[in-house]
Amino acid sequence: MTVRRISDALKVRAHHQPDEIAHSDGTRDLTYAQWDKAVDEVAGGLAAAGLQPGDRVFLAISNSFVLEMVIAVFACFRCGGIACPINVRLSPKEIADYGALCEPRFAITETNKLVAGLDLTGSWHPTEMPRNLSALPDQSTLDPKADAEILGTSGTTGKIKGVVISHPDLMNGGVTGLNRDRSTGTLNALPLTGSGGNLGIVMLPARGGATAITMPKFDPKGFLELAEARKPMLLYLVPSMLRLVLDHPDVANYSMEGIKHLMTGTAPLPHDSVVRAKALWPHLRMRNSYGMSEGGIGIATTSQEQVMKPGCVGKLPEHMELRDEAGNKITEPGVVGEIYGIQKNPRRYWRDEEATATTFTGGWTRTGDLGYVDEDGDLIMAGRSKELIIRGGYNITPLEIETVLHQFPAVQQAAVVGIDHDILGEDVAAAITLRPGTTATAEEVIAYAREHLADNKVPRTLLVLDDMPLNPNGKILKKDLKPVLQAAAKERKKAA
Repeated sequence: MTVRRISDALKVRAHHQPDEIAHSDGTRDLTYAQWDKAVDEVAGGLAAAGLQPGDRVFLAISNSFVLEMVIAVFACFRCGGIACPINVRLSPKEIADYGALCEPRFAITETNKLVAGLDLTGSWHPTEMPRNLSALPDQSTLDPKADAEILGTSGTTGKIKGVVISHPDLMNGGVTGLNRDRSTGTLNALPLTGSGGNLGIVMLPARGGATAITMPKFDPKGFLELAEARKPMLLYLVPSMLRLVLDHPDVANYSMEGIKHLMTGTAPLPHDSVVRAKALWPHLRMRNSYGMSEGGIGIATTSQEQVMKPGCVGKLPEHMELRDEAGNKITEPGVVGEIYGIQKNPRRYWRDEEATATTFTGGWTRTGDLGYVDEDGDLIMAGRSKELIIRGGYNITPLEIETVLHQFPAVQQAAVVGIDHDILGEDVAAAITLRPGTTATAEEVIAYAREHLADNKVPRTLLVLDDMPLNPNGKILKKDLKPVLQAAAKERKKAA
């Protein structure tokens, strides 16, 4: 058959490797033939329920239903609908706001209360999705250039936006369903509703023929057990998960034999995690990746020398560039600028022309991330532009300070934010959590920072917390930390 959409690629792949495992949750496996058959049945069921091409399907499905999620996403594609994955850990208000934005006609979710306030034609539990093979639409009638998905951005800095992903976007790279790259079989615990889990893990088997193993719920011991038992070629861990794995007391007792690669991404990678991982598993080739839901950005380290550079995400490619505040391209090494990326099929925000015009300009995507190119041509991350702290007229990037704080032996997580200051404009504040079984005071950590940082970069306020506020993708919610640190600074000033 002609491959026009990624759901067509799955059909071809199911023909050529029907009994090979496409997706697994560690206990249940889904072969390509089973996946394809279920997608046909559910797509027909949605069509029979009244779904028309372009209708949105709200997929509020947790990783407790990994196999059902991958079926639901591809069923939306195969019946002409637009999949709208959304993490069930979001607040009821965030869910309601996203529903108001997308206006889904149907929903598939294990938590009915999440969609109770939406005007839906139909709603089903992931284990009870409608099935009607006889109503499956003729695939040749579906527009190969139509919108395929609306992905909710992480919401770390404000209201959730919907990033539109088209079918040509998903097909970028010449997916045929015939290419087979089993060497990228991946073990991960990413939420399949986020860009990394959706665009990476859900699509991985259809795009490359590899097995994707997704943990329903991450825990360090369980991840190590699965890695030892299944021996995938690649482990994918977000930085916060990697630190928890490295901190597990029995981590050295698990065999990583047969595994070749360790990849991280979605958030800045603390350098001490790299050092510890390389010491523990010297045979693994580490890769640090960088990307974003808005697209046009895709890069990863390709050498161990790059991995060992703090903040390095690989050599700056032709489809990315740095620009100054006026939008001019930066060509000199060492100069910090905003990262831009361009792609063949530009994305947009769903029903938000103003935000689309601001972020997507002339085919280029503004990331809001800062970085610089070193003398080797490698891109070094320097934090978020919105997180840049201007203290007494000096620009300070939180990432530099966080890197130092992570090097303190007892620190597990660290986050630095700018807080309001009457005289300086902004001041530096930080929050940390400690590794299990360790102790440290704020004064000790600040003293350590003072030994390794310029005086104006040393946090004046530092809190030791039990837990960090995290979004569903494991990123620290700095917007939630700022008022807490602002209040702590106020109390410190009163006590002085």
